[in-house]
Amino acid sequence: MPASDAYDALAERHGHGGSERYRRILEFVMSPRQAQLAVQLPVALDELAAKEGLSVETVQAELDDLFVKGVVFPRNFVTRETYRFARDTMQLHDATESLWLLDGVYTQEQRNQLWALWWDFCTNEWDAKRMPQIAKAPRPPLRIVPAYKAIKDIPGILPYENMHEMANTAGLASVVSCSCRKRQESLGNTCSHSHDMNCIQFNRAAEYVQGRGHGKMLSKEEVLSLIDQTEDDGLVHQWPNADMMITNTLCSCCDDCCVFLLPMREHGVPWTSYYAKSRFEPRNDIDLCDGCQDCIERCQFDALTMEKVAGYKKMKAIVDSEKCMGCAVCVLVCEPGSLKMEIVRPPEHIPHLAHAGEGHSHA
Repeated sequence: MPASDAYDALAERHGHGGSERYRRILEFVMSPRQAQLAVQLPVALDELAAKEGLSVETVQAELDDLFVKGVVFPRNFVTRETYRFARDTMQLHDATESLWLLDGVYTQEQRNQLWALWWDFCTNEWDAKRMPQIAKAPRPPLRIVPAYKAIKDIPGILPYENMHEMANTAGLASVVSCSCRKRQESLGNTCSHSHDMNCIQFNRAAEYVQGRGHGKMLSKEEVLSLIDQTEDDGLVHQWPNADMMITNTLCSCCDDCCVFLLPMREHGVPWTSYYAKSRFEPRNDIDLCDGCQDCIERCQFDALTMEKVAGYKKMKAIVDSEKCMGCAVCVLVCEPGSLKMEIVRPPEHIPHLAHAGEGHSHA
């Protein structure tokens, strides 16, 4: 198969046949020979080498290079056996842009070029294709998990909405850079959130990080500390919408950068199409509220407004229950302590694992 056809075939696998923008990404991350190898995966190494007239060592080196670049994935991250091409666009997006500590892969100029290619594809093509599908989803695949420090003292918290308890359940853990945020930064777009090394990987996804070397392995204490830091920074935890204690990737995101939140806002897709609300909602004690507006600036879902309340001179923060997703980051900046989280939905609000899918991951 000619190299040009290999790029086309790989794009077709991800549903982007004929896309010049997607092809440019594939051409950037793969040489023509590498594309020719990738399109035939999964196949035995010796068989692939014989078919292409190359040595086994050469084929192994080419595939190992694609592994480090986040293009192909082995069954075993240590022995690097049985490679396959990225399963879908999201996996290729997340892995190829996650380059923390991989200093020898690209120059900074090349990284910026890659992030720019992804930005062009996402904003001018992929988002417009995804958003109508997300808007019609039969059920939200992800769920908002409230900030741990805002709910930790409330009776009745379930294990799978307790961020610290879920993190403690994981065996192996690591952290990688946020692909979405790094891409934004490379284009000069400012984000109001400082943490770009905050995507936490668990278990098999952490094994991938360990094998590829594009992140840092974390102790339990470091995971819990990082979760607290992301909450303080106003990032919103996303988790599979099920009663599950562990997943591969904990995304803590913002609508300035997130590959879901940002285009959903821009395309007018309701948050609840893709995210289930948490069981919690903030209540504001009007007597204590000093009208500082810190919670307004913190809310990513436009669920808080300042309104005139009869009997008070100062404007007060009012919660819109329809818009509120129950992330609780507003509570963390309420110095008067007037905002408090309450449980407003029953345990049955969170679906049983047998009826829900897992979250995305690199591995």
